[in-house]
Amino acid sequence: MTFYLSSQALSPSDYIARHLQNFASSTPTSAIGGGHPQWIVGNEGAFVVAGALFVVLACIGARRDKWALFTLIPGVSFGRRLYVWWSCAWRQWLASTLLFVVGFFVLRLSLGKIATPLMAFAANGVPHDIAQSSPAFSLAIAGMPLIVPALVYVLLSLPLAGYMVRRGLAAHAMPAPRHFGFWRATLLGLTTYAWTLPGSLAIANVGISSSHPLADALRAILLVAWGMYIVLPRQARSVARLASLA
Repeated sequence: MTFYLSSQALSPSDYIARHLQNFASSTPTSAIGGGHPQWIVGNEGAFVVAGALFVVLACIGARRDKWALFTLIPGVSFGRRLYVWWSCAWRQWLASTLLFVVGFFVLRLSLGKIATPLMAFAANGVPHDIAQSSPAFSLAIAGMPLIVPALVYVLLSLPLAGYMVRRGLAAHAMPAPRHFGFWRATLLGLTTYAWTLPGSLAIANVGISSSHPLADALRAILLVAWGMYIVLPRQARSVARLASLA
C-alpha cells in the first residue's frame, strides 16, 4: 500500500523515469558490454548433445583411422583445403536447394490428395484407446501429411549429398571410386550429415551479443572452419576407403 501511494504522488514523467533507471541498473553486464563482442551460450543441453555425438563419431572413426582421424592430405595448404571444401559445399547446397524446391511444389500440389489417406493409415495403425489417451499420438496422426514428406526428403538428401561430395572431390583429383552406386552415395551422405550435425548444433547455440553486428559473420566463419577441418577430412577418407574397395 505504501508503494502504491508513493507511486501515485509522483508525476507521470518522474514515475516513468524512475522505472527506466531501475531497468537500466538491473541490465546484465553482458548486454551492455560496449563494442566488444560477448560470447553467449544459448542452450547448455545442446552443447551436451553435440559433444556426446562428436565423441561417439570420433570413437567410431578412430577404430579405422587411428590418429589420422582428421588428416586430409599431408602438406595441404589452407587455400587448397578451402577450395576443395567449397567445391563440395556449393554442389551439395545447390542440389539440396533444388530438391527442396521440387519437393515443396510437389507437396503443395498433392497435399490434398495424400493428407486423408495418410491420416487414415496412421489412425488405423494405432489403437483407438491409445490415440485418445495420448496427445502425442493424436498430434503425430494429424501431422502425417507433413512428417512423411519430410522423411522422404531426408532419405533422398543422403544419396544426393553423397553424389555431390564425390563429384567435388573428383574435380580436385582426390581419390574416388569410378563406380559410385546408390548405397555408397548414401553412406557418404550419412557421413557428411553426421559430422556436420554436432558442429552446427553447437555453433547455433553460441552467439555474440546482439549489439555486435558481426555475429552472423562470425558464426558463418566457425561453420566454414568446422567443414574444412572436421567434415572434409572425414568425407575424403570415406571416399578414399570406398575407392580402395572398388
